[in-house]
Amino acid sequence: MQTKSVAAIGMLYLVTGEYIENSVSAEAFPQVWETVIRPSLELLAKLVDEKKITGGVLAGQKAAAFVFEAQSNEELDKTIGALPFWGLVKWHVTPLTPVRNAIERDRRSVEAMKAAKH
Repeated sequence: MQTKSVAAIGMLYLVTGEYIENSVSAEAFPQVWETVIRPSLELLAKLVDEKKITGGVLAGQKAAAFVFEAQSNEELDKTIGALPFWGLVKWHVTPLTPVRNAIERDRRSVEAMKAAKH
């Protein structure tokens, strides 16, 4: 079974976002939801449908977590920055190493340790 390499699938990122409390008044929230929040969630849903991201909204919270696939940091930055609620959300981005790459890295380290004993 052949697996995709990092170059084939792009870079992976864990992206979490948490709504900044008190960034919108209770009176303004319905309009902000219609004009900013819902369109942002629709764009994220489209990215899920296109299989560019996977993840969702955290149950019972004003937060979300996604794994994004992007060819570069700049592409990821552009994608997140294009979301209408970009400024209402505190973002955390963590680059991920694909599991197959981690296995190969660790295999090489173990081989080097074994060789050093001889």
